[in-house]
Amino acid sequence: MSNQKYPLISVVMLNYNGIKYLKRTIPPILKLNYPHYEFIIVDNGSTDGSIDFIKKHKKIILIQSPRIREKNFACNYAINHAKGEYILLLDNDLEIKEVSLLYSLINLSKIKGKIGSYTLSFYNKNENKSPAYGGFLSFYFIKELTPLKLIEIEELNNSLVGFPHGAGVFIKKSVWQEIGGYDDHLKFGGDDNDLGIKLWLFGYENYLYSKSLQIHLGLPERQDNKKYSLKWKEMLYAHLYTLVKDYSFFNMIITLGCYSILAFFKSIKQSIFRFHYGPFLAFFQGYYLFLKDLPYAIKKRKKIQSKRVIKEDIFLKIRPPKFK
Repeated sequence: MSNQKYPLISVVMLNYNGIKYLKRTIPPILKLNYPHYEFIIVDNGSTDGSIDFIKKHKKIILIQSPRIREKNFACNYAINHAKGEYILLLDNDLEIKEVSLLYSLINLSKIKGKIGSYTLSFYNKNENKSPAYGGFLSFYFIKELTPLKLIEIEELNNSLVGFPHGAGVFIKKSVWQEIGGYDDHLKFGGDDNDLGIKLWLFGYENYLYSKSLQIHLGLPERQDNKKYSLKWKEMLYAHLYTLVKDYSFFNMIITLGCYSILAFFKSIKQSIFRFHYGPFLAFFQGYYLFLKDLPYAIKKRKKIQSKRVIKEDIFLKIRPPKFK
């Protein structure tokens, strides 16, 4: 059957020093049975041999990001170079288990109306429960989810979510471009939640794909206090910036207060748990950066709010599922 009957899909993977993951995550993508897709890897400044390994695979299009170690910029850069009508954006540590995944996603995209994104559900290697069944938002910003059994997550296939997981996002390229993709002002954090919120505000909906669950091979670097503190500072800044930019005024004021209190106590808890001042100091560093850049956040807010077609913060009404 001719490839022209199938829309071109660009599978885009972001990589930074991921050689230990690429050896497991590249082969399943090359074996996908969809007849019309390209596989792009955008490298973010790797020094671990990743580039040489990627070059061994002739079917992979390798792109070098001109801005090193900036995830949001690198993803936007690669998608701008992608030729596909649809994009499947993947982290380098997500192992695809369904050979017909692209068929499944394309078929779902034809069923519903204004689809914004499908997020891939996954579980950490060797675990039988997972909290990765979509992201949800509240007046405390991101909700902490209770891990569910894998069979329960499978039952949630095609359900609404507040925002997609950045580990695996399926989206139409024209929609990505319409909402401006990731905010590349941010180096870390504020990617998937901002993307999901903007999709809702622009009249699109976010869904979960859990017919099959993929495997997440990497785990957060929580043991290294310096790395954790740096990421916490950047994530706090990104979250404050995002909610100022995207929430309606009344909800923004409430959430700024609630999230700030929650983040402050989280910083104290982590510093006590780690016997290290890093997380507590990171809170004030992140908050200082946020206040310093507040005029820029307000400028971006005016742009987003002027374009929103849904006046209500509908993403706050999307609730996580409950199982007895």
